[in-house]
Amino acid sequence: MIPPYSIAQEQPELEGQQAARRAAMIRLAGTLKLEFPETPGRKAPELLKSPVLRTNDPTRNEVDGALWLWLDGERPVAGLGMIYYSTAKWNYECVSLIDDPLILTGRPTWAWQPRASARTWTGLDDAVPEAARARQLALRALPRQFEASEVRRGERFPLRLIGQPIYSYSVPDEGVTDAALFAVSNGTNPEILVQVEARLADGKRRWHVAFARLTAAEATVKLGEKELWKVPAIAQGESNPREVYFATNEADRQDP
Repeated sequence: MIPPYSIAQEQPELEGQQAARRAAMIRLAGTLKLEFPETPGRKAPELLKSPVLRTNDPTRNEVDGALWLWLDGERPVAGLGMIYYSTAKWNYECVSLIDDPLILTGRPTWAWQPRASARTWTGLDDAVPEAARARQLALRALPRQFEASEVRRGERFPLRLIGQPIYSYSVPDEGVTDAALFAVSNGTNPEILVQVEARLADGKRRWHVAFARLTAAEATVKLGEKELWKVPAIAQGESNPREVYFATNEADRQDP
């Protein structure tokens, strides 16, 4: 039996380790610079100062992590997932949320340069309420009807929706009146991002949804029996920095 005082003595040490990892994530994220390479005069996206989600998944040796977003105005253009493993290494996951090419620099051993790639948006027939508050409630309820899963080592695992949006926005100039990003996760580690927008065109609003991977595993989203989205597995060591999703590891160290 462990004496109670031992737990009390360990608690400050654990809290200190967590604080150090948070500081390290902020420092490492701050070294990264995202740009639009084909439009030099365009203002660079801005990385949010704080992560939109804190994550971990002890079942996969993921001790601590966070998810950040880069914004172009209010619109999210890319996501950055950072995970600290019990093996003393950092994992970076980068995912594009726009059609345009991007370039991410700032790390000594890798860069991310996703090519232009049109995202697939699916129009949904769910009614879009006229009242603003009702629209927000419908926006939050809509992702609950999706069934998401991933395959690891030949076994399919269900993924769960984190109930509240991780980021909400609107882009009135583009007819986007209500929009949000949701995370679908294993534990609290996001594996899929669900992006929902209410778009106004010709006086009518319609829901549109798109998905983005934050996993190298095969992942699928269904609506009832209909498959809305699916991505294949990426073999270890074959993540491509020219694709819209890229993952890489770095050994933990104190210098930037």
